[in-house]
Amino acid sequence: MYYPLIAKWTILPGNEVKATGVLKKLAQDVNEKEPGTLLYMVHVPNFEEKSLPTPPTGEVLFWEIYQNHEAFLAHINGPIFQDFVKTNGALFLSDFSTPPQVFMITEVLTQIEGFSRKAM
Repeated sequence: MYYPLIAKWTILPGNEVKATGVLKKLAQDVNEKEPGTLLYMVHVPNFEEKSLPTPPTGEVLFWEIYQNHEAFLAHINGPIFQDFVKTNGALFLSDFSTPPQVFMITEVLTQIEGFSRKAM
């Protein structure tokens, strides 16, 4: 059964350009090296369009679908994600643990219906 989720991170002020670059690279690496990751979309708010409520500045939204729960665990425990967080975690809001970890809000989803078309 597929394992879909969304996660939200926060880019710390002043790190937007660097964070955008490393997030693009992260998505490319996941695409190339994690076949169990079926969808891995990284978004930031478009403040030129009206969104209600207004999203926070620095918000990053990940929309992810994995082949199964095991593929998700392989992603978060695997070298691509672990190296990314170790190398770039300071660009993002962290929690209060020791050592600090990137603070993320995660919501695991259950699909009730829908479709996907290839982007043009």
